[in-house]
Amino acid sequence: MSNHGHQMGGCIGFLKTLSRILREIQPSRVYVAWEGGGSQRRRKLYSEYKMGRKAEKLNRFYGEDIPDSEENKKHQLITLLGMLKFAPVCQVYVSDCEGDDIVAHLCCGPFRSKDKIIASSDKDMYQLLNESTKIYSLHKKKIMTAEDIFEEFRIKTHNFALAKALCGDPGDNVPGIKGLGFKTAALKFPFLGGDSEILLQEVIDFCHAHSKESTIYRRVLEHENDLKRNWQLVHLDGSMLSGDQVSKVQYVIDTFVPLTNRIGLIKTLVKEGICDFDVESFFYSFNCVDGIGILGK
Repeated sequence: MSNHGHQMGGCIGFLKTLSRILREIQPSRVYVAWEGGGSQRRRKLYSEYKMGRKAEKLNRFYGEDIPDSEENKKHQLITLLGMLKFAPVCQVYVSDCEGDDIVAHLCCGPFRSKDKIIASSDKDMYQLLNESTKIYSLHKKKIMTAEDIFEEFRIKTHNFALAKALCGDPGDNVPGIKGLGFKTAALKFPFLGGDSEILLQEVIDFCHAHSKESTIYRRVLEHENDLKRNWQLVHLDGSMLSGDQVSKVQYVIDTFVPLTNRIGLIKTLVKEGICDFDVESFFYSFNCVDGIGILGK
């Protein structure tokens, strides 16, 4: 609660979480990919995609169940965007796309050969894990390895998107095969836990060959077209971005200069009535970032 009587826990919680992660993983660059109103391309594929989905509470970063009005959430988000401008953080926002697609584009495109860590609570990101890409789980507060994910789901990361296409995603309103969750998928399709990347057609062919053995296999065959659509909805490789969106992302990255502005952040904190945020500790966590310039002291 600020001195003005406003809930600001989400905004400050985000900054504190960011600071903690930076101290742990010591990155040389920091990027934040924001939601841009949702993916128009996915909605064209499936009009009910994310229909009725509740907006995620900004206050989840605070670690407490604090009620958020839409007005308060909007105020916190705008304030947070402004605060991050005073830190050496490259914020990437592109209209009509999802933050996940921006992350996927960066991982599969310009940063493909660079070592990188995705900080997220979204299991969708598991499919991007490889030798140069690690996943930091915000929920578990640790870097997830391919072994961790296999231990939990019995499915290899290179087959994670396919498993999700089969199981669906209630949170995004993507319907999967009835009765099929990740645990059942690992049992019915054990090859998803193997070293080979499996194609959807291989799953369909397997179901044709074993259709008499399980209702699950027959349901897969009945919903073959839906599964092909699901794959397009859940697979992350950056292809959902248009050429214009890719150009905008690249422009932001190419023109970004990491700067710190302590005075600017302090003025915003005073304006918002926030008096218990450790500014020096926050900026100290960015010492790992390369080539930082200074605006103000």
